[in-house]
Amino acid sequence: MTTDNLDWISVGHVDDLPEGRIKTVTARTTSICLVHFDGQWAAMNNHCPHQRGPLGEGSIEKGIDDKCWIRCPWHGWDFDPLTGKPPGGHEDTGQEMYPLDIRDGEIFVGLEAEPPHERTTTDVMTETMVNWGVQSVFGMVGHSNLGLADAIRLAVVDKKLKYYGIRHEGAAAFAASAYGKLTGKPAACLTIAGPGATNLITGLWDAKVDRAPVLALTGQVQTQVFGPGAFQDIDLASAFQAVSRFSQTALSTSNHAELMSLACKNAIVNQDVAHLIFPDDMQTLPSDQPAGMPEGRLSSTRITPSQEETDAAVSLLNSAKRPLIVVGHGAYSARDQIIALAEKIGAPVVTTFKAKGLVPDSHPLGAGVLGRSGTPIASWFMNEADVLIAFGASFSNHTGIAPKKDIIQVDYDRMQLGKFNPVKVPVWGEIGAFCGVAGPAITRHADAVDQVSELKDRWNIWRNEKTRRLAEEHGKGIHSFAIFEALGRTGTGRCHFRSGRGQQHLFVWAVS
Repeated sequence: MTTDNLDWISVGHVDDLPEGRIKTVTARTTSICLVHFDGQWAAMNNHCPHQRGPLGEGSIEKGIDDKCWIRCPWHGWDFDPLTGKPPGGHEDTGQEMYPLDIRDGEIFVGLEAEPPHERTTTDVMTETMVNWGVQSVFGMVGHSNLGLADAIRLAVVDKKLKYYGIRHEGAAAFAASAYGKLTGKPAACLTIAGPGATNLITGLWDAKVDRAPVLALTGQVQTQVFGPGAFQDIDLASAFQAVSRFSQTALSTSNHAELMSLACKNAIVNQDVAHLIFPDDMQTLPSDQPAGMPEGRLSSTRITPSQEETDAAVSLLNSAKRPLIVVGHGAYSARDQIIALAEKIGAPVVTTFKAKGLVPDSHPLGAGVLGRSGTPIASWFMNEADVLIAFGASFSNHTGIAPKKDIIQVDYDRMQLGKFNPVKVPVWGEIGAFCGVAGPAITRHADAVDQVSELKDRWNIWRNEKTRRLAEEHGKGIHSFAIFEALGRTGTGRCHFRSGRGQQHLFVWAVS
């Protein structure tokens, strides 16, 4: 190889590698086995030709012929440390060697200029994913997703995507789930085949049951070894069947832009998990197919409720002397409109555990969280209420909304209406749209109870009780209230932790 017109790339310093040692270094995206042996330096292709074992993770060992060889750590193939030539006995002709130069102790490897990038099937799918609004990918790169990972890398370089590397695939699924819950838009989680892919499943169930849009992208073994039991060959379509609304394998003959478009549409419209499987051999196939676009394939999500249901809800709410508003996470986007409605009729607002913080405790009408993870304040107001209006709540038994009450339930998903028990007035429609059409007709009852004063008294009762308990020193550690009281004094913030059962919890605290 001529050394003219090479790109010389620094891969380290001579002090980084002792005599008789090898290690893996990277120049651009090329993985290189760097060698320091017999007072000399060499750089060779890091991948053993037999299943691409990483030579730089191996060692220099003496063979039965008393000659020293680089031994592949995967399958024991040998190569000369300075020339890359094999001793014979296996079918390769030796490793590709790269020019090496040392300047003032710094090691440089010469690589030919990168050829123009040839567009691939996974480039098409990544571009389609970006067009549908995916902005973030959480994942782990490995041997069976390298083509897809490179397409994602190029999108990151072009500032079209953000990539977050994780240390366990389960964390990628939970991160994508949390992203979907907080933004309403899908993020992607990326893994290799086999157990890397199945590690996603717990986090994807979290997304599925909480209606979070997520895109799961899993590598897979090559198509020619599907089924016989090759390394990490798992039937991923079956494994993901229960947890995904959409799951398909991308083959060489697939319409790649359409597959990704359908995956994104299922995640967004159904607020669910969409899963795509990428066999290793299809990821780098050349493609000139245009990327898919969402234009003409998505409608507005604004569903205006029927006049009949709106009138019934307005009539019942206007008759209430002690109305209470229950806010679930499904009401996230209509938070301001709900607060305006609460202020208009003087109704306390309780939230489900998942919706904690949508109406802060510092608001004069904020009554905290209802249910097992809540406070007696919220349950007191539910018990005293004559009419409940629930926005975007799932009616989980964890929340415990009293079915005996007269309930107005507003939700865009018809299957959620009266899910466990009949409600007085089920209203099918987008919550913001309901507030927009019903709000002007909703009025405060002439004999409505002053619940603002009651709420203030209830908060004082609860806080005084906590303060009394804080004073009860038993010498057995820090009281839980002391921790949260200190957090409250310190400032506003959010605290995440995992319980012993692996549940994800989010606490929001506010300045007292």
